[in-house]
Amino acid sequence: MLITEVTGTPQIFGKYKQSIKRRFRCQSGPRKGRIVADPATCTKPINLRKRQQFKATRQKLSTIQGKRASYTKKYDPTSKVVKNLNRQIQKTRPIKVRKRSKK
Repeated sequence: MLITEVTGTPQIFGKYKQSIKRRFRCQSGPRKGRIVADPATCTKPINLRKRQQFKATRQKLSTIQGKRASYTKKYDPTSKVVKNLNRQIQKTRPIKVRKRSKK
């Protein structure tokens, strides 16, 4: 039995230090849309104290983090490989029906 059969969680590639690891994108639960290392993490309860503290930290360092992230994505070879691998995976998946926008 495959992991996706049980959880319905699509597999993707993610960067971990200087290597590439398999990751999962949460389809449901409190972490919906987030990329996690283990699909069981998607349904775990959230620690609100940690969430609030991290939110405050991100607000303080948002400009620094944004510039650093964009630089990494542009120049780091590992990030480029991950980007290309995920593009290839996306091409093999069936096309989802897109919602029509309200005019």
